[in-house]
Amino acid sequence: MVMRKLFLLTALLSVFLLNAQDKEKIIFTIDGENSYDAEFIRVYQKNKDIVVESEKKKIEDYFELFLNFKLKLKQAHDISLDTSSTYISELAKYKEQLISPYLQNPEATDSLVKQAYNRTVNEVSASHILIKIAPDAIPKDTILAFERISLARNEILKGVPFKDVALKFSEDPSVKINSGSLGYFSAFSMVYEFENTAYNTEIGETSKPFRTQFGYHLIYVTDKRKSLGEIQVAHIMVKSKSEDSTYAKNKINEIYNKLEQGDDFAQIALEHSDDQSSAKKGGILPQFGTGRMIGSFENTAFGLKNIGDFSKPFQTNYGWHILKLLNKYPVKSYDILHDKLEIKVKNGSRFKYVEKSLALKLSKNYTIVEHREILSAFYLHYEEKMKSDQTLMRIEDVIYTAKDFYDFKNDNKDKNIEKLYGSFKDRNIIEYYKNNLEYTNKEFAVTYQEYKDGLLLFELLQKNIWDKAETDSIGLLNYFNDNIKKYTWKRRAELTIASCTNKEKAESVRKYLQEGKTVSEIKELLNEGALIHVLFSSGTLEEGSDKLPENYLFSNGVSGIYDDNDNHFTIINVSHIIPPVAKKLNESRGEVINDYQNYLENIWVKNLREIYKIKINKKNLKKLKYQFNESL
Repeated sequence: MVMRKLFLLTALLSVFLLNAQDKEKIIFTIDGENSYDAEFIRVYQKNKDIVVESEKKKIEDYFELFLNFKLKLKQAHDISLDTSSTYISELAKYKEQLISPYLQNPEATDSLVKQAYNRTVNEVSASHILIKIAPDAIPKDTILAFERISLARNEILKGVPFKDVALKFSEDPSVKINSGSLGYFSAFSMVYEFENTAYNTEIGETSKPFRTQFGYHLIYVTDKRKSLGEIQVAHIMVKSKSEDSTYAKNKINEIYNKLEQGDDFAQIALEHSDDQSSAKKGGILPQFGTGRMIGSFENTAFGLKNIGDFSKPFQTNYGWHILKLLNKYPVKSYDILHDKLEIKVKNGSRFKYVEKSLALKLSKNYTIVEHREILSAFYLHYEEKMKSDQTLMRIEDVIYTAKDFYDFKNDNKDKNIEKLYGSFKDRNIIEYYKNNLEYTNKEFAVTYQEYKDGLLLFELLQKNIWDKAETDSIGLLNYFNDNIKKYTWKRRAELTIASCTNKEKAESVRKYLQEGKTVSEIKELLNEGALIHVLFSSGTLEEGSDKLPENYLFSNGVSGIYDDNDNHFTIINVSHIIPPVAKKLNESRGEVINDYQNYLENIWVKNLREIYKIKINKKNLKKLKYQFNESL
């Protein structure tokens, strides 16, 4: 019943209550509140398009439904149902969902996806220097860190080798092992700011200092190339022993000789590899691309040319290794990777650039006044001024104070004032857009108004009709007893239905049923193991059930074979026919509740028509009817 009611709501709630325009004509008023022909036309047109032909109504019927709908909404507002906490909460949730598509910036997202793909098919090799600085560092420490990274860059510009400067200045712990070299990497391997700088710096050039959440960086780009894609290798490792410096090398060479003699790589890995996690899988590692393994391991792996080739022994800090190439996976086409890359873009740090671009795009539509001098209080940590009501920014007629920014700052981990202010500004531009969307976008306004009215009417129907019909057991029983003749079983039969997809098998089934064989016996005779020729179902059905062949009438005994002309053959065996009989309440409860709800709603609407003063503009209504009669 609820679903049927919701369908009716969907049909009726295509109304959007616009202010009357010159061409709109009043068709009725409820206590002086006008309703216009344009509103009704939207309802009628939507109903006409979605209702099946057999259920279509005359325009007069739709007018009555529309009037009833307006009466219900009038009462909902009069009893302040639109101020209830449940209504407001539910409406707020829906509004966020409804706004979401309007906050997309397809052009910016598409640009980032294309950029990510370009950086997937092209890799960059770089070295870097890090000077650590916390996101919430005080200005003094930030200045000192910037001075130190600038000093490092000056030495590089004077000709000092990058690796020497990295060893001297970098606070990245790995610098002692790699002298700052990161090897090759591609999209999504680094934080976006780092990736951006690396790809935007020319080969042989050193970037300007830039900041991420880790601190200040310098990048020196050593090479750029087409991506090697991903590969999968199997791996044998022998760990070095501190007490025996030659053990690992000697053993790996013995293993290599065995492989050269044709011994099975997977079996040797299982028995001799010290990498326990891969040894039990025959040495197989997950597929990987550049930038995910240490340099010598990666270089050796990608240096293998043919599937099945294995490397010579090589050493890393972990021990000695031999690799076998299992497969190569070139980078897939843009069309294939698009959806995967789009998800990564939307879920990653670079998506904030989509939001930023949206804010920039929206800002062109608004008058925005900024008082950036107020930010000096935040740089100098003047607590009193930071919490003041001084205007920091104004978007149209909405003012944002220093206190607003102070609260925003305290809710964010990043304490860089300039970046925070940018985020604060962008967020409020988008928030202003969201808050005013229903006044600036007609499509959104229509949909949002439909839901506001629909949710309100749903709450009212729940309160006045649906809950009462479900819980008023005495009223329901009285209604059932007063209308008991409506709830009667048609003829029913206890029967068995046999279904076959082969006419010859169907004929055999009919013959066996006539001979009195049981369902189990027939299955045993006709079905051949997993090959099923006949399916049976048994039970009690009402005449006209959609489970029965069309136009079939009950008759005791075995029926003929019904062919639906789609290789589906049906035989019915009726054992007992039950004549029509009145239903009990528990047998017709759903149907009775549905009818009782309609009964309660009719009484309710009748009362509403007595409570409120309705004035119909017969002249405009006549014109409206004529207009649609002419067009039908």
